[in-house]
Amino acid sequence: MNLLRYLAGLLVFLLATTVTSAQHYEAGDIHIQSPWARALPPTSPNGAVYLTLTNHGAHSDKLLRASADVAERVEVHSHTLKDGMMKMRRVESVILPPHENVLFAPGGRHIMLIGLKQPLAAGDQFALLLEFDQAGQTLVEVVVQIADAEGAEQIHHNHATSASKTAQHQHSQAGSATNSNQGPVKQFELHIQRGKVMIDTQTIRVSQGDQVELSWSSDKPVMLHLHGYNLHAEVTPHVPAVMQFKAHASGRFPVESHNVSDHSSLIYLEVHPK
Repeated sequence: MNLLRYLAGLLVFLLATTVTSAQHYEAGDIHIQSPWARALPPTSPNGAVYLTLTNHGAHSDKLLRASADVAERVEVHSHTLKDGMMKMRRVESVILPPHENVLFAPGGRHIMLIGLKQPLAAGDQFALLLEFDQAGQTLVEVVVQIADAEGAEQIHHNHATSASKTAQHQHSQAGSATNSNQGPVKQFELHIQRGKVMIDTQTIRVSQGDQVELSWSSDKPVMLHLHGYNLHAEVTPHVPAVMQFKAHASGRFPVESHNVSDHSSLIYLEVHPK
């Protein structure tokens, strides 16, 4: 983001945006609730921003784009299931219907930070410029945090101004969020570097019946296959991927990289019976 654009965004923010409470913003008819990003290990090349947009106006608006100095490129992404594979794709805009909430959350729609210039450490904040079709530009502060069950519940449902800093880790970057329909979600941030997953142990352990989310990023293109659950994910340096599933079958299941010349196990998922 060049200096002129940043100053223009800042001016619009100061003149047209009202901060209603910590982490709540107004831009015209658009209410912006609790922008946050998950804390990541220093080796992670990409990150994501989550928030909720509410259109209080009588007419539809659109989120056109976003930008931030913390990343080389910022894109709006959405997950789609195609041919049994969860893929993440860039979208040109997001429609904001009148009097509706549009949720940006882990495993779904999000604002992608590609090519991070600095690590996303818990407790940090950074500026994010949002541009709407009708409401114009506005600058918000994104809070970097570790999302546990309590924190995610506060963010997504109560829009709390602060979230718990307590992580429920399972072997490196594991956490929990809350799915209001299916209960707690066990979340794991997994980065592949030089053909290896950058965590201390090569086994992820969950319990039968758990909702599981494996968020993958990689320094090189790779096709992943979680055996036993028959889930596939295509990961590139600029396009991470997410595997979401319920751990219905107990056992030990490998996640393999399916490259042209190599089928190697990167990590194992252990599902323990309750």
